[in-house]
Amino acid sequence: MWNRFVKITTFWASKLLARLLPPRPQPLPRHARLILVFSTIGIGDCLFDSAAIHSLKLGHPSAKLIVCAHRTRQAVALHNPFVDEVVPFGKSPLRQLRLFWRFRRNRPDLVVVLHVNEEVYPLAYWINRDATVTFANLYERFAFLAAHPVKVEDTQHLVVMPLKVAQYAGGSAVAPRMIYQVKAEESVAIRRRFADWIDHPYVVFQTGGGRIFFWRDWPVENYVTILRWFSDHFPHKVILTGGVENLERANAMERACPGVINLAGKTTLEETAALLQLTKMLLSTDTGILHLGFAIGCPVVCLLHDLCPAENLCPLDRSARYIALQLKRSHPRPPPNARDMEGISSDEVKGAIAGMLAAQ
Repeated sequence: MWNRFVKITTFWASKLLARLLPPRPQPLPRHARLILVFSTIGIGDCLFDSAAIHSLKLGHPSAKLIVCAHRTRQAVALHNPFVDEVVPFGKSPLRQLRLFWRFRRNRPDLVVVLHVNEEVYPLAYWINRDATVTFANLYERFAFLAAHPVKVEDTQHLVVMPLKVAQYAGGSAVAPRMIYQVKAEESVAIRRRFADWIDHPYVVFQTGGGRIFFWRDWPVENYVTILRWFSDHFPHKVILTGGVENLERANAMERACPGVINLAGKTTLEETAALLQLTKMLLSTDTGILHLGFAIGCPVVCLLHDLCPAENLCPLDRSARYIALQLKRSHPRPPPNARDMEGISSDEVKGAIAGMLAAQ
């Protein structure tokens, strides 16, 4: 109830401000000095924005490029070599006031708003309302706060859309490829931590996603079927990954298949990325880890709900190594159901895994 009140109040207060101090669509700088990019949602969304950040940096090579990322999800921006600085974003008024104060004193001459939370729009407006470029596909109702709202209508691909926004803001043409660069010290650290098995061929099974998108998860019993089949046909070790919210699922898989190495809830995103750099294959239904695998370039077998169409999510790069198994429901309408993913059979997944490993 309180959150809803805050959202409604923020919206109408923003409406009033935009009438009193409307944004003026001034020509954007051709050679920006300081660029502030907001990319504040989930892991996957931040990875979608990584190509746009690359584009902005090449288009404005002399600019300092700062990314404002959610304080608990800064890892993606910190591993993008085209980012000069990362500052944390938080929803609390105090955190936003600190950001506002910092960037009003040293105001960016270009503010680019990509995949973000709603509350970013008023903040971007106050920082530099006349040079704010927004990705209007996400929250069109806040487009009135931007001098340059950009709605991309000729594609639904989640990497290409923010890339087009960046190019509107003076970014260069770049490949629509997600970026995540594992650091050398992270590779060394992961080898030390798991020295007893890291040099043995292994595959990674992501055991699930977050609680909000539970309907993307493949049933535990199907994972168990695949794990037993896999141990009979391949010499690779199987590493289970996931967050603390996936512990129950991962533990159930480990009880049924004691030979797996269960790392659910035991690795950071940075450590998971280092593992993916060395793996022979990733199996995932979670789009965040899925896109991390795409960005790193590891072979991926992805199991996708029909509300997550492969043509909008998977790499456009022909060299990418992946097999996408797409759920096909007879009535593909929301709301999704927790048992939907049973529609992707174990036999389909076996075939995809065998095909992926045989190609190596």
